[in-house]
Amino acid sequence: MATSDRRGFLKVLAGVFGAGITAIAGIPLLGAALTPLLRRTGDNSKLIKAVAEKDLIVGVPRRVELTSVVVDGWSRAVGVVGATWLLKKADGSISALSSICPHSGCSIGQKTKETYGCPCHASAFSFEGVPLEGPSPRTMDPLAVEVKDGLVFVKWERFKVGVKERRPA
Repeated sequence: MATSDRRGFLKVLAGVFGAGITAIAGIPLLGAALTPLLRRTGDNSKLIKAVAEKDLIVGVPRRVELTSVVVDGWSRAVGVVGATWLLKKADGSISALSSICPHSGCSIGQKTKETYGCPCHASAFSFEGVPLEGPSPRTMDPLAVEVKDGLVFVKWERFKVGVKERRPA
């Protein structure tokens, strides 16, 4: 075999070897760059820990701010995503209602010992979320609740305001 043929073969072999090593080394970097872009954000199916079940008193509503880890691209933050009214009933079941008013999106508070109320337009709701007075087009929005190992979890959702039928926002 001639010397020039051997050198050409070694150059090609070195190039293929170098390209292979570069490709192998680049896989983790490519994965790190693309993972945040492929990750789903805003997943509403996630249950958020609200409060310990023992901290709820039968018949007494409790407003709880729901905090969650929010991942957006490469950033990760812990923050309040919403608030809910939790009510433990005499049979031990727990209901959760969104604290967002279905009329105009204001924050619903407790108006009296037996009602919730919206300070923006004087709406009142029963503890079941049924409108008692005011312009609200529908009941307060119920949220899914699960109790696991003595902790209450709520599935947070936002709904369109100002419309009669309940639709996700």
